[in-house]
Amino acid sequence: MNKWDLDKELYSEIAGYAGDSADAFFELLHKWQSSIPPFRDSLTYSDVIEQSKTTKVYGTKWLPFVAAGVAAIVIMSVLIFNIVSQKATYKPAICKAVIGDVHIIRDSKVINLVNGMELLQSDTIVCGKESMAVIEVGSATVRIDQNSEVTIDTLQQTQVLSLAASMNKGILYAAVKKLYKGDSLLVKTKTAVAGVRGTTFLIQSDSRLTKLIVVDGKVLLAPRVAGVPPEQIHGIAVDAGKSCVIDTKTLESIQQSVEEKKIPLDQAIQQLIPVSTADEKAIQALNLIRQNIVQDVVIDTSQPQSLNNLSPIVAIIPYKNDLIATTNTGLYYCGNNIVKWKHEFPVFSKPFIWNDYIIIQSTMLQALDTTGTITWQLDIEGNVIYDGIIPVRDTIVVPTTKGLVYFIHKNGSIVHKINCNAPIVAKPVLFGQMVCVATADGYLYAIDVVLGVSIYRKYIGQVVPNGIFGKYPEIYTVAPSSIQKIHLLKDEIVWKYSDSEIVAAVEHPQGIIFATKRGTLGKISGNGNLQWQISPGKDIHSLQYTSKGIIFIAESVFYQMSDTGEVLWSYTLPVKNTEVLSIGPQTVYIRIENSYLVLRL
Repeated sequence: MNKWDLDKELYSEIAGYAGDSADAFFELLHKWQSSIPPFRDSLTYSDVIEQSKTTKVYGTKWLPFVAAGVAAIVIMSVLIFNIVSQKATYKPAICKAVIGDVHIIRDSKVINLVNGMELLQSDTIVCGKESMAVIEVGSATVRIDQNSEVTIDTLQQTQVLSLAASMNKGILYAAVKKLYKGDSLLVKTKTAVAGVRGTTFLIQSDSRLTKLIVVDGKVLLAPRVAGVPPEQIHGIAVDAGKSCVIDTKTLESIQQSVEEKKIPLDQAIQQLIPVSTADEKAIQALNLIRQNIVQDVVIDTSQPQSLNNLSPIVAIIPYKNDLIATTNTGLYYCGNNIVKWKHEFPVFSKPFIWNDYIIIQSTMLQALDTTGTITWQLDIEGNVIYDGIIPVRDTIVVPTTKGLVYFIHKNGSIVHKINCNAPIVAKPVLFGQMVCVATADGYLYAIDVVLGVSIYRKYIGQVVPNGIFGKYPEIYTVAPSSIQKIHLLKDEIVWKYSDSEIVAAVEHPQGIIFATKRGTLGKISGNGNLQWQISPGKDIHSLQYTSKGIIFIAESVFYQMSDTGEVLWSYTLPVKNTEVLSIGPQTVYIRIENSYLVLRL
C-alpha cells in the first residue's frame, strides 16, 4: 500500500495536479512534516491542520501561517516536480537529409521530400534507386534507404513519443538515444513487428521476409501470426550483436504447430525463430552509420559481403569466371565469392544467361545486363517453368504455368504467344525450326518458331517434370510408368520401356538415365534396352548428366557415377534437405538448408 493512502482525499487531489510526480511530492511533504518535532511521521495533511489548532507552539494564531505554508509547499512542489520530471515535448518529425529521388504520398498526392520538411501521420515515404532520407522524431533518428517504402501509421508528438511505422519493402536503420516512460516505437513489416527501446538496429523487409540486425540495446521481434491477436504474441528478444530472420515459411510452421495443438504459441515461436550472431561486417557498417547517420555515402549493410552470407540460396549460375546467385528476395552478382551488385525483388524463376543478359522473373520478366541495369521488362501470364527457358537465334522461348509459350526478341518485344491450354510441365525441346513442349493434360505440342503456330498435337499421357528429350526427328518422353521414343514425322512409337514409379530422368548421349521412387537408378539405351540398374537409395533427386559423368543425391548422400553405372565416389551430406544448385567444370554447389557447400568433381 502506498504510504499516503491514509489520506486518499489529499492524495487524489494532488495527484490530479502532479501526475507521476505525486509520490515524489508526498515524499517531500513527509520530510517537511518530520522536521517539525511535535508531529509524528504518520500524520497526514489533515493532522497537520488539527494539531496546529491545539499545540502550544503552534496555536490557533499560527493556523493561517501553517495553512499558507502547506499550501505554498503543495503549489511549489507540484510546479517543481512537474518541471523536473516532465518529459521534453517532442518536435514534429522532420526530414534532416534527403538524397536522390525521394517523395512522400499524402492524401493521394505525391510531394517531393526536401530538407526541413515536416512529416505527418499517414505519410508514406518512398525512396527510389540510389536515394535515401533521414527523419528525426524526438530522440529517434531513422534512415530510410534506397528502394524502400515506409508509412507513418501513428505519430504522437506531445509529452510522449508514439511512433509506429509500416515497411512495405526496403531497408530502415534507426538510432534511438533514449525512450522515456510511456514512449513507444514500433516498426511493422509484412511478417513481423519490432518493438524498440533505446538501441541502434537495421530492418530489411519485403512481402516474404523480415531481417533484423541489432547493434546495441535490445529489440523485441514478434511474428505476425494470422488469427492471433498481437497482444498474445511475446516474440523474440534480439540483443546487441545478434540477428534474426522471420519469413512466411516460419509463420506457416508456427501457425500449423498452434492449430494442430502440438505446442503452445510461445514455445513454437521460441523453437522456430532462431537468433544468430550478426555478420561482423554488417555490424561495423552500422556502427559507422550511428556515428554519422546523415552522411552522404549510402552504406547498404543488407548487401552480403560474400556469397557465404546469402540465405537461403535458391539458385547459383556460373557466368564466365563469376557466379549469379538468387534468394527468394534478390539476385546477387558475385565475383571471387564477393557480391559486386544486387537487385532486391521477389525471384520466381532460375536465372537464365542469354547473350550477356540475365533473364529473371520477378513481378515482371526482366532482362538485366551484367552491371545490374534493367534493359527491358515485360508482363507475362503465369510463372516461368523453373529452368525452362531456351534460346532460339534472336529470341528466347519462355514456357509458363498458365499454358502459354512466349517467343521474346532480344529487344524485349513479344514475337509470338501460343496458348497450349494447360500448364507447361517440361523444358521445351528445340528441333531446328520447331519447338516441342509437354502440358499437364498429357499433350505434346510442336510449334513452328518462324510462324508461331502449333503444327503438331499428340496425346502422350502425363510426363515427369522435364520429361521430354529430343533428337530430331525422334523424341523421348518419360512418364511415371514408361519411357518411349516417338518418331514425329511418322507419328509412331519407335519403342516403349515399361517400369513403375519413375520420378526423374535426364538425357544421356546414348539414351536416358532415369530414377524411380523405389530408389533405383537405370540407363535405357537409344534402342530401348535396359543397360544397367542399381539401387543407391530412396529419394533420388538433383539427377544430372555432365562431362564428368552422372551426378545425383539419394537420401543424404551425393554420388558421382560413370556412364556404366559404377560409383566413382560419394559424399555423405550433413542433412537430408539438400539440392544440387549448379555444376561447374570442376565443382558442384549443393544447398544445405539455409547455406551451401562446394564439392570438387
